[in-house]
Amino acid sequence: MDFPATTYRDEFRWLWKQAKTPTVRSMADWVEAELVIPDGPFKGERYRHYRHPVSRLWFDAVDSGQWTRVASTGPTQCGKTLMTYVVPVLYHLFEMRETVIVGLPDMNMASDKWEADFLPAIEASRYASLLPTRGEGSRGGTVKRAIRFTNGVTLRFMSGGGSDKKRAGYTSRVLAVTETDGMDAPGETSREADKIEQLEGRTRAYGRTGKRVYLECTVSIEKGRIWQEWLNGTQSRIARPCPHCGEYVCPERDHLIGWRDAESEEEAAEKATWTCPLCEKPWTETERQQAAERAVLVHRGQSVLPGGNIVGDVPRTQTLGFRWSAIDNPFTTAADLGAEEWLAAHGADRENAEKKMRQFVWAIPYEPPDVDLTPLDAGKIRKRSTRLKKGIAPVDCIGVVVGIDTGKRELNWSAHAARQGGGAAIIEYGEQPVASDKLGTYAGLIDALKTLRAYLERGWSDESGKRYTPAQVWIDSGYHEHTDAVYTFCAWANRELKLRPGAERYRPSKGYGEGQRGTIRYAAPKQRTTDVRYIGKEYHFTLHRRAGAYLVHVNGDHWKSVFHQGLAMAADDPLAIVLYDAASHHEHEDYAYQVTAEVQKEKWMEGKGPVIVWERKEGQRKNHKLDAGYVATAAAHFVTEMARRRVAPQRKAEPQPARQTEDRAFLASERN
Repeated sequence: MDFPATTYRDEFRWLWKQAKTPTVRSMADWVEAELVIPDGPFKGERYRHYRHPVSRLWFDAVDSGQWTRVASTGPTQCGKTLMTYVVPVLYHLFEMRETVIVGLPDMNMASDKWEADFLPAIEASRYASLLPTRGEGSRGGTVKRAIRFTNGVTLRFMSGGGSDKKRAGYTSRVLAVTETDGMDAPGETSREADKIEQLEGRTRAYGRTGKRVYLECTVSIEKGRIWQEWLNGTQSRIARPCPHCGEYVCPERDHLIGWRDAESEEEAAEKATWTCPLCEKPWTETERQQAAERAVLVHRGQSVLPGGNIVGDVPRTQTLGFRWSAIDNPFTTAADLGAEEWLAAHGADRENAEKKMRQFVWAIPYEPPDVDLTPLDAGKIRKRSTRLKKGIAPVDCIGVVVGIDTGKRELNWSAHAARQGGGAAIIEYGEQPVASDKLGTYAGLIDALKTLRAYLERGWSDESGKRYTPAQVWIDSGYHEHTDAVYTFCAWANRELKLRPGAERYRPSKGYGEGQRGTIRYAAPKQRTTDVRYIGKEYHFTLHRRAGAYLVHVNGDHWKSVFHQGLAMAADDPLAIVLYDAASHHEHEDYAYQVTAEVQKEKWMEGKGPVIVWERKEGQRKNHKLDAGYVATAAAHFVTEMARRRVAPQRKAEPQPARQTEDRAFLASERN
């Protein structure tokens, strides 16, 4: 067929246009060409590296392609999030046209992060035309999981918590994580070990060198993830030439001087100045800015010659650990920093102010003190007895409870008589052998628990002869090899006693704690639900259908502290915990050794401040009586609360609807 020449020309132009591969710009070039500052003092202006000298160093390092992972930290309020988190995400979405996964500590943050960090930057750029017109992220809609842009790429939000199956089927080459230190702990429902590693698993298809991972966070504590990433990465630092000696130096907090001897905030601002770490000569603000313009990035093991040449090999690592500090912040002066330091040193809450200065200004970890609390003395515990003999309850007893710590070879148990004043008397404790070698762990535990139950059901008596059978028996079921056996036994024991649901005597328990390796911190529910049936003080009950009973979740750190505090109080204190009168001087020796096998320490937990944790003493292995004791102490509190409810004055009853399952009594009074 014979077509006009114009038709051939148009077809050739179309073919040529389609065949051309678009030029991909570096991130450093792209950000200056495309990004408009969405807020702050430069709102509406183009992004420019000269405003923030750190910016060029960061982007050049990333664009070099030497590293597949970038861990960045610096002071707050100096463009850190925009530069190291928002820009990489937008660059890969719109310049590279790649789907990006954004990691968050909590999925509830997804909509806030979209509206606060990403949407303003997109709306200020030419990429606003690519915003979705329907679905998540369109027309101010809430973002729950993902945003699909009209150029075909997706911004997918993921957290490190929840079910692993939600992450397993999604793959991307690019991952960006903000608030990295908030993702240190494993998800409680996850079998995988680390939230960051779970998210990085979504990039595994691209290989070790094909992926791109960006981690960003303010420094928290030394063990925090972002600081560890920096330490284990390149440990890159920013060096600039001293205007006096010419040496390339990295001034830190100690090199801001003059403010310490000031009598006021204003005097501190006037006297504060930077000095060279080598020649110790002061810098003016102009000299500091000029030095920043000639700054270079130096990695672990490298040094800089006076002319600016870097010598030394680049560390063999896939992680660029990039950090800058207050000296590199162009938006604050020595006067500003001096005034802040003076206020922090003279404020009412100096500890909190110091934390703020280290983390938010100097980008170094906060070093909270670990306080060793006064430990119990095992010798004093052995002598801490009442005149009551073994197995005799005090006359003010309101119920006897038993805590049982399960083991492969034996059960360790402790019987506490809860007293009206809130304290307790330990009236008996012991060990029950477990024939796991002969019967196996499962059958051996059930056999041992049945034997111990027969003994416990005989009960105890007080001085008047009144008999007490156990009001509550809480049995540790946390160790996975023991769980099924404890569940099976509890269901059987409660059926034998013909106790209705919600009034079980034998209950499986699970302890939680911060201090011990492999444990998960306790999280108290805020309200009752169809599964959460009772909420006590640092413990709660959940309906566990496999157990055939209510599972008791106990804050081990809290109740170990209560147990130790009770043992440390004067014996005549209403809240004291005392031992029965021993028949011999050595009878309580092993018991005292075990209940003091761990010590409580006050440690700083990021996001929670100082908390009490428990750590095993060096060389002490046996702590079974401590575990049985704290469980019994929590159970005694529960029994005391139930007793108070029964005797509390009642207002005139009004017609009530039929009780729901969760309102049933949680204590069976089966005493004879």
